Parts: sequence; structure tokens; C-alpha cells
Amino acid sequence: MNTFIIKPSLVYGLNKKLNLSLNTTIGIRSMHWGVGETSIHHRSENTLSKFKNAHSSIFGDSKLLLRYLFKNAGMKKGFRIFGAAGLNIPSKSVLTSDPFFLNDEPEEEHRHFSLSNGTYNYILESQFYYKRSLNPVFFGGFIQIENPIKESKYGFLSPRTINITLSAINKRFDSKDSSIGYGGSLLFTGKGYWNGKVSPYTESIVFSPSLTYLVGLKLGSMAINIQKSMFLSGSFAGNEGEIKQRIRAWQVGLAFRIVPKMKN
Repeated sequence: MNTFIIKPSLVYGLNKKLNLSLNTTIGIRSMHWGVGETSIHHRSENTLSKFKNAHSSIFGDSKLLLRYLFKNAGMKKGFRIFGAAGLNIPSKSVLTSDPFFLNDEPEEEHRHFSLSNGTYNYILESQFYYKRSLNPVFFGGFIQIENPIKESKYGFLSPRTINITLSAINKRFDSKDSSIGYGGSLLFTGKGYWNGKVSPYTESIVFSPSLTYLVGLKLGSMAINIQKSMFLSGSFAGNEGEIKQRIRAWQVGLAFRIVPKMKN
């Protein structure tokens, strides 16, 4: 199972304390089934194609966040504290029926993955960072809670997620204004439900250490990030048959931050 996505993001400052951010997901999730014979739930396919129980799209979810700056020490050493609230907006890339047949329906050909859970979720977030003159020049973290408002129109209630992340940044004090960041996150995922029944394989706890290299550019900055996900509990995917399988999850990210010059 491979996922390739880009996440364009736009941040607009409403005033000195408040900004509005919008980001969306564009990409493809694909399954490579390296076996000659297929089954009702195993075949080579991707989210760009429709299936009996899946809509296709290149777009994933979008997130709209209103973020407030509670404390900012400016260029001096001190705390930066933010709070945010927002909404997750689902895309059309969703499953349209229960792929586990929890109501004992006759099993038919089906797909198990998509780019979106299909639910509107509210988001609450808190960030806190401390800046100083010595390395690490920045350290802190954030906690983000995302919870579904109601089930999708196809009967799926996505799980609640809690993301706790701690990180630090070491400046290299070179001509490129580069830095190295390191940190780790814990992602807690609760139970999901299909038509009121618990969906298998949704509960999990995942720990993801990360390493980031950031360098300054003329119009902003570029960051290269590597994460290794380790499943402390739960399952990345269920073994639905007598097949050999293993889980290896890596995330490699390339991010560009562009700050346009504004005319007074």
C-alpha cells in the first residue's frame, strides 16, 4: 500500500493576533497486489478509479483553521502560545458501503481504502513553543484533537484522533540560515463505526520519531522531513486471509514555505 500526496496550504493574517489557514490534500493511494490471482478484496488498484463501494477522486480532505496568538515574545526569548479551532471537510474519495459486512450481508467484491473518511470533523488545537538564543533555539509542541460531528451519508462514523507532538530545532548559524529539527509524535486513534457497529482495525497508538532539515530560500524556506511510524498497539491493516504480510511505514515529506512580498 503506497500513498503519495501533496498538501498545499494558505495562511492569511486577519490581524496581529488572528490568522486563517486552509489546506487540502491532493494525491493517490494505491495497492499493489503482487499475486497472480485476485480476490474479492485484494487486487492492484488505486483511488483514481471507481469501484463497487468506492468513489474516486484525486482530492482528499480539506482543513479550515482559525488560529489565535495568545502570547508572543517577538524577536526576544520567550513563549509563543497559540490556540485554534476548525473544521475538516471531506472529499468525494470515500467508501460508500461497509467493507467488512458487519451486518452479515453476503460478501461481494469491495475496496478497503480511500483518501477520505467522508465525515465532517471539528478540530481543536493548542501550540506552545519557547525561543532562546542557544541550541535548541526552539522547542515545544502541540496537541490536536479531531472528532467527527456525525456519521457520513454512507453510514461511517470516523474515529476520534488525538495527536501529541514534541519537537526542537537546532540552528546551524550558517549562510543558508539552515537548521535541523527533531521530535516525535503520538497518534491515538479511537474506534470507528459502520452503521453503528465497531469497525475492525481502527483503534491504534502510533509513535513517529522524525528528523527535519530546513534551509532558507529567497522567497521563504524548504524543509525535508523523514518519519518512521511504529505501531505500539492496534493494527495498520487486518489480515483477512491466510496470506503473508508485513508492515513497514515510512513518511518522507518535502515542504516549501513561500512568503509573498506585500505592497504597503
